[in-house]
Parts: sequence; structure tokens; C-alpha cells
Amino acid sequence: MAMRRLEVPEVLRRAWGDEAAEAFAVWLAGVLEERAVSRDEFRQILSRLDVLERDVAALQADVRELRREMNERFDRLYGEMNEQFDRLYREINERLDRMYHQMVVQTRWLIGALAVIGTVISLLLAIGQFVR
Repeated sequence: MAMRRLEVPEVLRRAWGDEAAEAFAVWLAGVLEERAVSRDEFRQILSRLDVLERDVAALQADVRELRREMNERFDRLYGEMNEQFDRLYREINERLDRMYHQMVVQTRWLIGALAVIGTVISLLLAIGQFVR
């Protein structure tokens, strides 16, 4: 950026004097040159910011779409998992019901066998009493 001579207001020239006003003008011009950007640079920065803004907007749209897809997949997966848990629950209940039925049958057979053995022993004891 080319350094342009700054015009110091007349009131400052009168208050400070010509030498101080010129020194201030040179100092201020240096500060502005060091820290300011030209109009062309500013326009370039704005155009780059516009590009960045469009890119960020596109990324936001992509993220929204990705979130929507992930929510759909999660809902589908959640439904499938519920179905599988329901099926597993039914299968476990059926197996437990069969096991319970088998335990009841085996218990009845055991009680029946013990009753028969007890009857046989009672008969043998009774026969033994008569034989003596």
C-alpha cells in the first residue's frame, strides 16, 4: 500500500504547531499502513469469506443429512433389536415351560415309583410277619 500524505486538520496545526502536526501525520500514516488493508485486499478477503460461508453452509447441510440418515438407521436398528429380543424372550419362555413340564412329569414318576417301592416293602414286611 502506497503511503499517502495525511492532511492534518488546521485546528491541530494551530494547537500543536506545524512540526508536531507533521510528526503526528507521519506516525499515523505509518500505523495505518502497517495495520490497515487496502480496498482491493478487503475485497479479496470478502470474496474468500463468501467462499468459506458457502462451504460452511454446504457442510451444515451435509451434517444435517448425515444426522437424518443416522437417525433413520438407528430407528431401524432399534426396531430390529426389539424384534429379536421379543423372539428371544418367547423362546426362553417356551424352553422354561418345557423344562417345568418335564420336572412335573419326573416328580410324578418319582413319587409314583416311591409309592410302589413303599407298597412292595410293606407287602414283604407283612408276608414276613405271617411267615414267622
